[in-house]
Amino acid sequence: MNSINDVWNQSLTLCKTMLEIAGSVIPGTGKGGSKGKETTVSSSAVVAECTCAKPGTIYGISGSGFNCLAPGSQSMIRLAGLSGALAVGLGAYGAHVIMIDDNIPDEQKHSYRTANMYHFVGTFGLVASALGKRPLLTGLLMATGTILFCGSCYVHGMTGDSRVKKFAPFGGTTLIIAWLSLIL
Repeated sequence: MNSINDVWNQSLTLCKTMLEIAGSVIPGTGKGGSKGKETTVSSSAVVAECTCAKPGTIYGISGSGFNCLAPGSQSMIRLAGLSGALAVGLGAYGAHVIMIDDNIPDEQKHSYRTANMYHFVGTFGLVASALGKRPLLTGLLMATGTILFCGSCYVHGMTGDSRVKKFAPFGGTTLIIAWLSLIL
């Protein structure tokens, strides 16, 4: 499996390639400007609402990182950060409280583990949504699916309340639609 650095480097290479294509296809854009100044290229035909900035550093990296994101993408990255932190915290709680309690049935422990695993999957989905054409749509679907599916599984895992399990299929279906929305 690729490391996050490999994925990051592939994304940066893609941004550089889009920048070069845009510069060679669209008159008046691309490389140019004064030495040391930022050159910005944007073309809906080439990068579909994605603006790549190529500052004086390598492959579009500036102080904050990757600069080829559709509008709304940075919100999805921030939401992914919060979701990931929450997933780690809930995973630690599960490992140190839920899983070691002999009074909690295995079914609840399984539900909690499933919730935590899909919580991480949903978090990675939020990051992926930032790279899609419609980050807000995909991100909203991903967040909704994660909350419905994982939330119901977490609650069942912590409380044993079976009434909340009925929300899991709706959340799972929403997650499937969210992943499919990346191909739109």
